[in-house]
Amino acid sequence: MNSNKSLKFVWIILIALVAFITVINSNSDDHDGHSEHDDHENVFKSGSLLPVKLSDIFAVELVHQGDLFLLEKDESGHWFYHTHGATNGILKSHEHVATPTENEAISISLMGLENARVERRLETTEKDEYGVTKPALISLVYGQDKSRPISQFAFGDLATDHLSRYVHLVGSDQVATIADYQYTNLIELIEKIKNINLEASQSISQSEAVQ
Repeated sequence: MNSNKSLKFVWIILIALVAFITVINSNSDDHDGHSEHDDHENVFKSGSLLPVKLSDIFAVELVHQGDLFLLEKDESGHWFYHTHGATNGILKSHEHVATPTENEAISISLMGLENARVERRLETTEKDEYGVTKPALISLVYGQDKSRPISQFAFGDLATDHLSRYVHLVGSDQVATIADYQYTNLIELIEKIKNINLEASQSISQSEAVQ
């Protein structure tokens, strides 16, 4: 009798273990089955524009008027403009180390973007009416793996209230609005980068002229 009770107890434990392992594997498969982009398909519904914190972002590409601006973190985690990695860069050589001016300008703008909140959410296949199919600005956000963006955003037209701007999560049917100043902050950042690049190129030209 005791033997039968012991056997039943062993079987109960085994069944419980099998069930536990099955649940664990199922959860693991569900997690692995989603790509990074899939994980963030509903990023607008979370209320935040960016899918991750700024600390988890290691590079940002901004495409504006046909020019590409590549922003990266150096080994110390400070932001710099990666000149020869962008079509608008004209510096012949540089260190991959941020200057205080670069880091401050880029950090302030990106911190603002990190805090950007989604105002209105629209799910539509008619994106032309929002200007996002011919965007004024495209932003690609990268994590440690810089070969594949975490998210891509296309900034479209100014909304009718003149306070918000349409933004599209590329690869989805989602269009939303965010405060327009988040967009203008990025445009101002691009202008600052152009000025930094211009001043540096002029300094190089003056040095070469002296030689």
